[in-house]
Amino acid sequence: MNTIYKHTIRRIFGCVLLSTLPLGVMAQNVRVIKRDGTIKMYDGSKQNIKVMPVPTVNTNDKVKTGSTLYDNLQALGNYTTYLRLIDSFGGIQRAFKNEVTDDERKYNGSIDTLTVFAPNDEAFARFFAHNAWTDEQGNAISSYEQLSDGQKRALIYVSYIPGFVTANSLHVSGSFRGYHRLYSYDRQFNLVPYKHTGGTDINTFPPDSYSYIDYAKELNQHIVDGVWIGYGTIGNNTDGAFAYSGGTMIWNDDYWQYNGLSHDDLAFIGAADPEGSGHITIGNAHITQPNQRCKNGYLHLVDEVVVPQPNLMYTLTQARFGDKYSLASSLIQRFNYLKYDSDYTGYSALINHGDSAMTVRNSLLDRVAIKTPAIILPTDEALKAFILASDNPLGQCGINQDNYYDMLMSLPREVLQPFVKEWFRTSFTDVLPSRYSNMRSAKGHQLLADVTSPEAYKLAVQQVIPAVDGIIVVVDAVPNAEDLRNELTFVKLAGRVTGAALTANDRYEYNTNAAPFSTDYQREMHNKPFTMFVPTDEGLKQYGLVDPMSMASNNRVSWRYWSLTPQSISSSGNGQIAVAAKAYRYDYNKVRNTETDRPLSAMYSSNANENCANGNYGPIKRQLLTDMLDQHIVLQDVDSLLNTPRRWYLSRSGMPIYMKEHTNTNIVVNGGMQIDLNERDAADKHDCTLQFVGQNSTGTSVFIDRPMQPTNQNVFQRLQSNDAFSMFFDCANALNGAYDLKNQLFDIEASEALSRKYTIFADRSGGYTRYGNANTMLVNFFHNFNYTIFVPTNEGMQKAVEAGLPTIESIEQFVEESLDGNGQLPDDKREQAQARYLTLLNFLKYHFCDKSYFLEPDLESGDTEQTTTACIDASNQQALTADINSGNGMLMVRDASNRYKAVKPDLANIIARDAEFNNDPTRARYIRSASNVVLHGIDNADYLLFDNTLNGDFTRAWRTPSAARKFVKKYGK
Repeated sequence: MNTIYKHTIRRIFGCVLLSTLPLGVMAQNVRVIKRDGTIKMYDGSKQNIKVMPVPTVNTNDKVKTGSTLYDNLQALGNYTTYLRLIDSFGGIQRAFKNEVTDDERKYNGSIDTLTVFAPNDEAFARFFAHNAWTDEQGNAISSYEQLSDGQKRALIYVSYIPGFVTANSLHVSGSFRGYHRLYSYDRQFNLVPYKHTGGTDINTFPPDSYSYIDYAKELNQHIVDGVWIGYGTIGNNTDGAFAYSGGTMIWNDDYWQYNGLSHDDLAFIGAADPEGSGHITIGNAHITQPNQRCKNGYLHLVDEVVVPQPNLMYTLTQARFGDKYSLASSLIQRFNYLKYDSDYTGYSALINHGDSAMTVRNSLLDRVAIKTPAIILPTDEALKAFILASDNPLGQCGINQDNYYDMLMSLPREVLQPFVKEWFRTSFTDVLPSRYSNMRSAKGHQLLADVTSPEAYKLAVQQVIPAVDGIIVVVDAVPNAEDLRNELTFVKLAGRVTGAALTANDRYEYNTNAAPFSTDYQREMHNKPFTMFVPTDEGLKQYGLVDPMSMASNNRVSWRYWSLTPQSISSSGNGQIAVAAKAYRYDYNKVRNTETDRPLSAMYSSNANENCANGNYGPIKRQLLTDMLDQHIVLQDVDSLLNTPRRWYLSRSGMPIYMKEHTNTNIVVNGGMQIDLNERDAADKHDCTLQFVGQNSTGTSVFIDRPMQPTNQNVFQRLQSNDAFSMFFDCANALNGAYDLKNQLFDIEASEALSRKYTIFADRSGGYTRYGNANTMLVNFFHNFNYTIFVPTNEGMQKAVEAGLPTIESIEQFVEESLDGNGQLPDDKREQAQARYLTLLNFLKYHFCDKSYFLEPDLESGDTEQTTTACIDASNQQALTADINSGNGMLMVRDASNRYKAVKPDLANIIARDAEFNNDPTRARYIRSASNVVLHGIDNADYLLFDNTLNGDFTRAWRTPSAARKFVKKYGK
């Protein structure tokens, strides 16, 4: 294969990658032009990069400036093996002899000048005596005659770069940033042939009906334990495929010292000679005689044969079959995947048994591959000791000395990903001893928790492995151990559906807009005491989650519940969650059981690959999982839940949780829906009972046999359906129907915002439609808040009416009786009518109080705290307040009259949820906002008073026009 390869340059964040790739694979040529004793380097945009003086005197008197590279190598006398290598490729030989033809320049992009890193015969003798290469029969390469054409290409292509480049120019030029990369082939070993069947989008994988695993089995020579490892070995052609050929790095010690790194740092990673300084390192070789100028280039004489270094992917693959860090390598390769390669698909001659090319990639390496990354790997001994340690949550899942490898390899990727991803560092400078104090995880932990200093770090390092695209540092410690020992690992292991939801956003850490959830649950729970009630996978599969959007409809035929099961994500995309969902018909008069219930049609499903932001039923799945996480996480430690007489708690999002039973041996919890089902004595009623408990570093995971869910009943429905609250509900509901009255009093016809100001519930009309449960309205205020409504019973409302509280009917009657002869309402009468309306409105609103308060019958002592109400003093824009007192088995409210009003026990702790959907319930896919509400009936035929001046007589608000005007100013405009 005598094709001259075109040298190209790619810019990657200031680094320059020099490649010798087949013509057409890359663009943007480097041009080196000799002009008046100088060398000018240009990039593809013709922009001048650097001007360097050309040395005029060679230190080796055998090298003549007027002779070609080839002639000078012959003149040196002891470069015969390197010359044999050059002679193996006619095009390269002509370049060294300065005999490149016009056709080669025109069609192959050949260049007339080369910078050569030439090893002598002694260097080749050392190479043949000590190398890891083998011939086609598997024998060790010990002579030039054993080298295959592929191995020869690998050696020749890393021994030169284009143009006149002095040794100093390898780092002085700002565009070079201290190192070059010499490549033979960019993708190196990790190429897989791929048989593309007709009609399939080549950019998607797997093709047609293939599953990922099925295709893997067909190419089982590229699979180890189900993980893609790709083709090739160093310097060999394997099975006729495009084999790995390798590359190397060129480093300059002086450059990096000038930029703040020490010589010891570079020696640490093998980028400098430990015994000296100022050396330029080309992979494993050093320049001994630089800048020997020839007619058509420079000779830099080196002390060793430049051997292609493997890339990181290949190095990790080889490590998998070793005995030092094979366990860590195996974990990393759990994140391998195939990606279609359009460039190499065009080189059909390179692929024996396929018509397309796939490259093996690693999603963790992709995150950091924009620079020259480093990977920190623990030794097998360190990782094994950590896994089997007594404080590791894995031990609670049965991992032991005999099964640790199998269990570790079967851990869900969502458990491994936050642990392993921190082993990948974006730059090699992150792992240098001088930078050790900055080697931290994304959560701020020291990456090697038990290694406390740079000196201890050097002792912990067992091996540094250079690769062409980065380095691997093997340490006798476990990087980022806290992320596998942390509070959520046990949850992710024992509840895979919950774990998949908790970690779903991890896939999108660099593109948070594409993440499925708006909340980072893990970050919120990090280093905080918490109790997480985790529904078992079996419970989520068998009982599922009832769809609140479907329940919002009055049509029982539309009611659904969704069975949830863990499922791997097999393609890349936005908004994905590793959970599958399937819908079943729901009827609370039947016990849910997916084993016996008939599923709905296949269209009512969502797989793990679906975008949960805008897929078909993906948004419903996301909503169910959001509610599940919001309902089951309590930001309190378990002792504060169990060692107290309290029964009611709030989840992280304010959803009520009722602790029906809690002892050291048993826990029974209910969400709002479970309370409703139990009170209804429905066939589907069920308590959520304890299965087992997992203790973590800062929290506790309480596994329950089935999930809790919030209630589907909103405030409108709770008030409407409770006979004891009918007068309060009728007064609130009547405000919405009094449109003509409001327009007559407040001139609100042109303003929906003003219309909302004068109601309790939001009309489902106009441009401000808020979709709630069918045939209901949502409360106008406290959106996305938790609040409590202290509701006067009918007896309490009657008492208020007898004290002069107006109703819509009485206000309308007053207006009608006050009209003048022209049918107009005089100003003074209007103000009095306004005062009447505002008295009723603010009377109702004052009973809506911020925060959730519960009656706790067994609580002997409690606290008094001030709460704000929905009633606003317009004169200062301040919310009116009330005082809440709990304790002695009572819940009381002190209003503006300075008197406490008690909650009626048999009308206490009624749970509601004002859920606003994105559309009409028949078409809704998710909840836009939700408020969690507690309702209590007020005992002793009483009510709350919002203004003490009205104590005993509400008519004081409008008794005179001046009183009405003053009242309206305070509570109205």
